[in-house]
Amino acid sequence: MRLKDPFSLKAADMTKRTNKPRKPRDEESSDEVSGLTCQHVSRAVDLNSVKKSVLSSVWSVCSECLKERTMIDGEPAASQDILVCLKCGFQGCNQSGIQHVVKHQQAFHPESHCITISLSTWKAWCFECSEELSTHCNKKALAQSLDFLQKHSVKATSAVSPKIIKLREEPPDYADPPKGKSSVSSALVPVKGINNLGNTCFFNAVMQNLSQTHMLIDLIQEVKEKGYKLRICPPPETNLSPLTVVLPSPEPLTAAMFAFLHNMKDPGKGCVNPKILFNQLCQKAPCFKGYQQQDSQELLHYLLDSIRVEETKRVKAGILKAFNNPTEKTADEETKRQVKAYGKEGVKMNFVDRIFVGELTNTIMCEECEHISTVKEAFIDISLPIIEERLTLLCFCVCIDKKVEKVYTSARKQMLISSLPPVITLHLKRFHQAGMNLRKVNRHVDFPLILDLAPFCSASCKNLAVGERVLYSLYGIVEHSGSMRGGHYTAYVKVRLSQCFGNKTLTPLSQGQWVYVSDTTVQMVPESRVLNSQAYLLFYEEIL
Repeated sequence: MRLKDPFSLKAADMTKRTNKPRKPRDEESSDEVSGLTCQHVSRAVDLNSVKKSVLSSVWSVCSECLKERTMIDGEPAASQDILVCLKCGFQGCNQSGIQHVVKHQQAFHPESHCITISLSTWKAWCFECSEELSTHCNKKALAQSLDFLQKHSVKATSAVSPKIIKLREEPPDYADPPKGKSSVSSALVPVKGINNLGNTCFFNAVMQNLSQTHMLIDLIQEVKEKGYKLRICPPPETNLSPLTVVLPSPEPLTAAMFAFLHNMKDPGKGCVNPKILFNQLCQKAPCFKGYQQQDSQELLHYLLDSIRVEETKRVKAGILKAFNNPTEKTADEETKRQVKAYGKEGVKMNFVDRIFVGELTNTIMCEECEHISTVKEAFIDISLPIIEERLTLLCFCVCIDKKVEKVYTSARKQMLISSLPPVITLHLKRFHQAGMNLRKVNRHVDFPLILDLAPFCSASCKNLAVGERVLYSLYGIVEHSGSMRGGHYTAYVKVRLSQCFGNKTLTPLSQGQWVYVSDTTVQMVPESRVLNSQAYLLFYEEIL
């Protein structure tokens, strides 16, 4: 099930501590109070010592590896996961087989050097408790240490690379590629931080991924202006000719989305303030008002659904204008038929449907009567359970007196993709109901960089030939760290070098740089860190 407002508890409840013995934890799940009961923070965190050590050391490099000139998998130790001891500021690697940070903790008094923060994920870990700590809900010293390390990271990395990561220069406007040959796209793809308006990291993480959705940026350039011409081609059975309609100005939320994405791409500005876009969304979805922590998947649904409604209204207005704005009283039956036919096709041409919306075929077969029911439904994302869910399926059977009876029977359920979108979003269901409580599954889930969706498509999939592979490439992740009461959303996005063949965009698999973004913090990271993230939403784009 989809959970609403999993973080809507009051601040007073978030900081409440308990001295009661903790209950045994599920191996794969952590309940809502995880990370709030660590007793080591007071003696294992010394911010002054951390500041002195960090400011006098090489940033994001394992101190021991630096002494030993250690290389890990052919890369310098600096590119691996580095943990900072919050007692003394020691920076150590956590690479399997070396683990200098573990050796450091064991060499000193274990309880005094047991808490660390990862410089790649910004997660806090207590070696004594063997669990992740919430930096938002523990003692003030822990939150202050995180804040210092993040700010120092921005300063240290900006000396090497600017906050706006620029992978290539724009060629001149007149440099058109020769026919039939490929050329590097002229689009400049920056990565910028986004200001947190107050617990809006759930929004920022999603917007980072949308900002790196190339097809979205390209289509927005086409449809953002008033007067854009849309050509609608109804199916042959309607006996209607193609109709070109002129669209009016975008609606408020869509216009704010266009402006936001433009600012994210503009190389001349620093971090982007999302206030206008966020406020427009709150007008459509009041559940996001109040600056409380919300759910990123819910945000994605509300945002795309609301924009889709606005763009549908815009297309319908253009169609009516083409017919001189007929009404129920003035239009004859033929005009009504034509407006309806053009409208049915036209609403599918909004950019949300063209990029994100696919179709699932849901088939249920009763194992007793073998009755099969099939339902088709559109999707913006596909939700995947991490733990097994037992479902009781309801089936209608006729099996002697020919009266229909409602009974519970065993049934098989199969869900296949019957229409593939250019961008597909996978939602890993980390939040679920456990009795009266909401719980989060913290277990790591492996996910591929290249995903073949052909095995999950129906035989009649609209855009799939028999025996064909359908490859999608991972380009974005929304990660949720922490617990139900004190979580934080961040993003990993892949800045790609696109190539153009005619009107098609190709994404080379070997090119691109992964970037970690936490609100205004922007940091380049290796692929290995991305694959170890606690993914919540996965964004894949079709490889043409």
